[in-house]
Amino acid sequence: MNSNEVFQDRFIVPVQKTGRLTIFLAIICLFIPGLYLYIFQGLIPPVTAVIRGLIAVWSFMAVMAVLEPIVYYPILGFGGTYMSFLVGNVLNLRVPVSATAQQVAGTKEGTSEAEIVSTLGIAGSLIASEFVMIVGVLALLPFIGRIQGSGMAIEVALDQVLPALFGALGGIFLFRVPKLGIVPLGLGILIALFKADLPYSIVIPPMVILSIIAARIMYKRKWVKGEGMV
Repeated sequence: MNSNEVFQDRFIVPVQKTGRLTIFLAIICLFIPGLYLYIFQGLIPPVTAVIRGLIAVWSFMAVMAVLEPIVYYPILGFGGTYMSFLVGNVLNLRVPVSATAQQVAGTKEGTSEAEIVSTLGIAGSLIASEFVMIVGVLALLPFIGRIQGSGMAIEVALDQVLPALFGALGGIFLFRVPKLGIVPLGLGILIALFKADLPYSIVIPPMVILSIIAARIMYKRKWVKGEGMV
């Protein structure tokens, strides 16, 4: 067996079986609280409230459920995708961890080495994040009431965590091929200036599509090279 066959047999196949099983079990577990309240407590929400809630959630998640796996898979890899979408925090934690791990290890995106490095990095992040989350919740729980709405520096800083992660992740790839940042950054600036309150479900899909088209045009016209674009 060559290295590709070994990789498929000993990594991809077990990951796929385990990933499908854990995702299936997670879906079942999602219904347990609602079934418990319905069967044992007799709590039945009004149909109109359920419909309104489903519309509100699906209008956002229907787009993201299709978009996110396609956009993030080249970075997360096979095993990383299963783990990331099982536990969440995909964009603000798993993607930066995967990208950083591959950069530190010096692997090229899309290779078997990158797959393994990404999987190990994300697995480590899961363990670390759970530990930090438990410790953080226990430590900050007595102070949450004081922080919220206080205008303290820590409250302002916490509001900037996600933009900081976006910037760090974008910097990793834009420094490789700066020209690819012209369209997404330009669109982001225009939206921020004229309509900053648009929901992500409306903003992200057209930005992704236009950025891909722009990158394709740049590649076809040889303004950028293929290396580093993934």
